[in-house]
Amino acid sequence: MKLNILTLCAALLLLVGNKAISQINSYPVNQTITISSGSFTIDVDNDSNDDYTFEILPLSGSLTAARVVSLGNAQVMDGSTFGYPDALNFGADVTDPYSSGNAALGTDVGGGGLFTGAGMKYLGLNLDISGESHLGWISLEVVASNDTIILYDIGYNTTPSDGITSGLTNLTSVNEISAIDFEIYPNPSENIISISYPNSMSSARYSISDLTGKLILKGTMTKNIDVSTLASGTYIVTLAESQNIGRKKFIKK
Repeated sequence: MKLNILTLCAALLLLVGNKAISQINSYPVNQTITISSGSFTIDVDNDSNDDYTFEILPLSGSLTAARVVSLGNAQVMDGSTFGYPDALNFGADVTDPYSSGNAALGTDVGGGGLFTGAGMKYLGLNLDISGESHLGWISLEVVASNDTIILYDIGYNTTPSDGITSGLTNLTSVNEISAIDFEIYPNPSENIISISYPNSMSSARYSISDLTGKLILKGTMTKNIDVSTLASGTYIVTLAESQNIGRKKFIKK
């Protein structure tokens, strides 16, 4: 009995240790896909193997479909209606079943697709990295007409077969990333924060998240951002343009 207890304790310590080293890699995508823009393909973990393609397909007449194509061994979470991936809310577990191949995020035909006109939702991902399963998510929006997909952010667990929650990031450990140099003032702030950033960043976008990684505000970069509706606490401001990103904390009074 003593040996069994010691073995159990060792197993529990090993599990805790594995959880402790789990790391969520997350970054902004900030892409808008239309028929005229063409498809957008993403290599989530930057291993030179493409994982997903997002595209708008023209159907008969003016009808369109918003689609994700899983490449290689990649899959998407598809637990409700096969072929129509789940549109997850923030904080949902990414779990099986999954499907591969083509899947409709939204379509004008048959009323299919769970993302159509639903606002920003999360698509659960199951990645194949070096032959092992890694779970992840991508935040996106499909407009009601199914002719535009907007991709926001993406994240995945670097630990194989470890769980992940949609929208979860490691923002709690982020102080700042200086690929984009900017300042927030006043900080702390009660109503308006002003952002000082390079004038060349005309196409930059901003987002404000809480410390769990939940997206609170987003938009095209502007010098002043109204934060009066935010609850008091600490938040992360992210600026992104192309492959450049910067993050800093600010306190809402």
